[in-house]
Amino acid sequence: MSTPQTGAGHGEQPAPIPGEFERNTPYWPTPDNRPVALDRGSLPLTRESDSQMSFGERAAFEGVLAQIRPRVAVEIGTAEGGSLRRIARYSTLVHSIDPEHGPVGDVPPNVQLHTGMSADILPALLAQLSEDPEGLDLALVDGDHSYEGVSSDLKMLLSSPSTRQCAILVHDTTNAEVRAGVESVSLEQYPGVVYYELDFVPGYVYATGAATNSAWGGLALILTDESRGAAYASSPRQSRYREPFAALQRLRWSHAEDDGSS
Repeated sequence: MSTPQTGAGHGEQPAPIPGEFERNTPYWPTPDNRPVALDRGSLPLTRESDSQMSFGERAAFEGVLAQIRPRVAVEIGTAEGGSLRRIARYSTLVHSIDPEHGPVGDVPPNVQLHTGMSADILPALLAQLSEDPEGLDLALVDGDHSYEGVSSDLKMLLSSPSTRQCAILVHDTTNAEVRAGVESVSLEQYPGVVYYELDFVPGYVYATGAATNSAWGGLALILTDESRGAAYASSPRQSRYREPFAALQRLRWSHAEDDGSS
């Protein structure tokens, strides 16, 4: 699940990485970082209060899960367990990694919780999964929202034989620091990446609450396989549409200036 805070913690900000992005301002997640749950209507995903994804993100993620129906899935970033329970409904086995699992609540029986930092847990877990001929079917990267954390998680996943045919989703790719972390990986340099779309589901700019005028949300989709098809041989990056990321950043700064918060 999305936890809008940096992996650097809630203290002093680290030195900036070269590139044009702003470090996230740390804050504790609050109930206003997600849509208010409905108490009526016919769509169950709008009634959830434990998911920090938008309604559209939940629907898109569930669609991916329903098509793949993973045998093995990995979630980096458990938070309150909203996405974990969604993944578990469609998967045979789920590994979920988080520094602490106190807020999770009920854990489905097909879930294994790994408590600790992904940098410490993921290497051994991926090595174990690499011994399985079928490998890993799906991964959700939604843990450490720092430039370094996102970059490290993706590099570990993409360098592992376990992700030879896998769908990797990254949450919060509308956030500038998260986006910079994804871009730093140079996805095109991995031969196994056959397609990626960083605005598979576009994110949003908060209008109210603790995160007012900050950009979060959005889902990136990265698909891996043995080789690229002819249509994506020159580049696996989606190029049919203009990516909305830059426009959302301009919207964010425009409202921040109008509100005097820039």
